[in-house]
Amino acid sequence: MKILCCLNADVVSNVALNLLLPALARHEVRVGLTTRIGTAQHGDEPFPRRELRAAEQLLPLEVIFPLIERAAQPNDARCLTFAEVERARGIPVRPLPNPNVGDGLAFLEAFAPDLILSIRYGAIFKAAAIAVPTLGVLNLHAGLLPAYRGVLATFRALMAGEREIGCTLHYITDGTIDTGPAVSQARVAVDERRSLFAQVLSLYPPGVALTADAVARLEAGERLETRVQSGGSYYSYPSADEWDEFLRRGWRVSDASDFRELYGKYLPTG
Repeated sequence: MKILCCLNADVVSNVALNLLLPALARHEVRVGLTTRIGTAQHGDEPFPRRELRAAEQLLPLEVIFPLIERAAQPNDARCLTFAEVERARGIPVRPLPNPNVGDGLAFLEAFAPDLILSIRYGAIFKAAAIAVPTLGVLNLHAGLLPAYRGVLATFRALMAGEREIGCTLHYITDGTIDTGPAVSQARVAVDERRSLFAQVLSLYPPGVALTADAVARLEAGERLETRVQSGGSYYSYPSADEWDEFLRRGWRVSDASDFRELYGKYLPTG
C-alpha cells in the first residue's frame, strides 16, 4: 500500500515514527510534517507550557537531533531523527503544513496514498484531503475518547485524578476534532513518579501497536470494526491558572530522567 504518515515535527512524533516504521516496511511510505499542534501562543504563553514545548521541540530539533546527525552513528537498532529516516531509509520527509489546499493538496493527490496515518499532526483534515485515500484517514489520539478530546489530553486526565491514561485510534471522517468512529484503545497506568512529558511518551508504544495492527488488517482486506463516539469534552491548551494548579499538586512537566531515558534510544546499542 501507499501510506502517508502525517506527524508533528517533535521528538514524541519521531519516537512514534520509529516504532511504526517496522510495520510499514512492506509499503511505500512518505512523511509529512507540521511544526506545531493547536493555535500558536506567543508572549503570554505560561512558563510550564514553554517548558513542555522546549522538551518536545526546541531541545531535540535545534540541539540534540543536529548533534546526532553530525555524529553519523550506525543506523541499526536505534531511533533515527527525521533527517536520518530520509537519508538512511529512503523515506521522503517533507513539510506539510496544510493538506487541504494548494501545494499540500496537490502533493496528496499526486502521491495518492491508499491510507493516511495521523499522529500528533497539527493540521485539521478537511473534505478534500479526506477524500484522497481510498482506505481513509486514521488518527492516533493521545487520550481516551470521547472523554478527552483536543490537545494535552494527558494533562486533563491527570488533573481529573484518573488512574489510567490512554490513546484512541479513530477514523477522521470530517473536519471536526477527535470525533470520528473509534477503532481501538490502549490504556496505561498513571505513574505518579513520572513527569507529564514521560506520561505522554508512555502512550506511544501501545498506541503504535494499535496502528500497526490496523494497517495489517487493512492490507489483508479486512474492514475495521468501529464504534460511534458520543458525549465527551473538547479541551484546548491549559490556562496559566490550570498550569499553576498542576504544579501545586506535585506534578512535574519534565525532568532529567526523561531525557536520559529518551535520548538513550538514539544511541547505538553495540
